[in-house]
Amino acid sequence: MKILKVVSGIIIISIIAMGVSYLVAVSKFKELTPEVQKGLAGDFITLKDGVISYYLRGPQDGNIVVLVHGLSTPKFVWDGNVDALTTAGYRVLAFDHFGRGFSDRPDIIYDGDFYVRELLGLLDGLGIKEPVSLVGYSMGGGNVVGFAARYPERVKQLILIAPAGFIPKYSGLASLVLVPGLGDWLMTMVGKNAMLESIQKEVKEGNARPDMIDKFEEQFQYRGYLPAILSTMRHYPMFDLSEDYEKVGKSGIPTVAIWGTRDSTVPFEGSKKVKRAIPHVKIYPVDGAGHSITYARSAAVNKILLEALSE
Repeated sequence: MKILKVVSGIIIISIIAMGVSYLVAVSKFKELTPEVQKGLAGDFITLKDGVISYYLRGPQDGNIVVLVHGLSTPKFVWDGNVDALTTAGYRVLAFDHFGRGFSDRPDIIYDGDFYVRELLGLLDGLGIKEPVSLVGYSMGGGNVVGFAARYPERVKQLILIAPAGFIPKYSGLASLVLVPGLGDWLMTMVGKNAMLESIQKEVKEGNARPDMIDKFEEQFQYRGYLPAILSTMRHYPMFDLSEDYEKVGKSGIPTVAIWGTRDSTVPFEGSKKVKRAIPHVKIYPVDGAGHSITYARSAAVNKILLEALSE
């Protein structure tokens, strides 16, 4: 009985300590208010779910290419690709997902329908009615496939870069963040450092621009980033978007997939499932590349992008 009381006491104290440390950590984040956004770089547009940070670059009469980033890294993940596209004459639209970068962080369920609504609202809000070329990286690849499955008439072509939809389910520490309460604590106390260390490693190895560290930390200081990531991990169908992929396969939308052969986050093996769902897809392997392909191997990606867009 005494042992049980001791164990119970330790558990209660641990829970209290975790709660206090969580509240202290959360209190350090700043609010991303409209006044703050006015002082930040880029343009902003108000959609149904809040304010989106975006930019449009390149010739105004150029064919529109929309860049859709992935789960955690905002639109600066495209910094190594935008100039190549605009120089080639394309009109490039890039934006921060809700919950990331300088966009609002609405308290909402971040599921597949949410991201489709986000992209549709952005295009409509900017008055872009003609079919566009959608380039989606990682989770963004799943986003554009979901959008194309629902609105094929709005899509000129799809370019998928290591796209979500057929990835292995979360394991280890990543799987623990799905647990209510515990996941919130882990994401807040461990998530930032884990993500930052990943980018620092890429910079150290020469695979990422040094300014990515500062840009990542700048957007990280605002409240709501980690909850948005967590909600996406819990509700977005990263592991099985087969139904949407199959709809795209039947639609005939020209589709290209660019994939690093050494990608451990979205393994290249998934390209076989993409091929089965979209028989007409053209797969472009980038030998030896990992998941950070858009910036670590930007020259190779840009070459394929320009070739695909010119077809």
